[in-house]
Amino acid sequence: MRTIKLVEIKELDEQSYITYTSAWKDRDEPLCPSSCDMAELSFSEWQKRELSLQNEATLPHGFVRAETLFLVEDNGYILGAVNLRYAMTEDLLRYGGHISFGIRPEERKKGYGFIIVKLALNRLRINGILKALVTVKRSNKAAKNTIKKIGGTLENAYEENGQVIDRYWIAL
Repeated sequence: MRTIKLVEIKELDEQSYITYTSAWKDRDEPLCPSSCDMAELSFSEWQKRELSLQNEATLPHGFVRAETLFLVEDNGYILGAVNLRYAMTEDLLRYGGHISFGIRPEERKKGYGFIIVKLALNRLRINGILKALVTVKRSNKAAKNTIKKIGGTLENAYEENGQVIDRYWIAL
């Protein structure tokens, strides 16, 4: 029986990560969450950048403490990723919230979105967050269904750049 778990960025295997990001690029989809995008950085530079966001002392101005975690099978195969933010700014309250997540394109519709969000919510709870904000484009039916299934309550919606954004709160 295979096992899956959330893996911290420092435990991530470079080749597995490159294969994971290629799965998104091959479908011409932007990486989600965006924290998974290395841009022009090397793997080690990207890891270092992301690790610096976990420590209040090394946060760039205007950033909140955050971490990116990966849902990984025991063989190292990456199923998805989640970015957790442990505080809110005005911008994050509007779009982004506490959690952004994405599932590897070929692994969607298998329940991994539900698993990664449940694990992420538990991590937020352990870190003292009592309710989590998740924002989602209304057109992203899979993410919306996952959020509703977990108990998300729609607070409101707004339009930005021709997209309707729904804002959900999940009690922890």
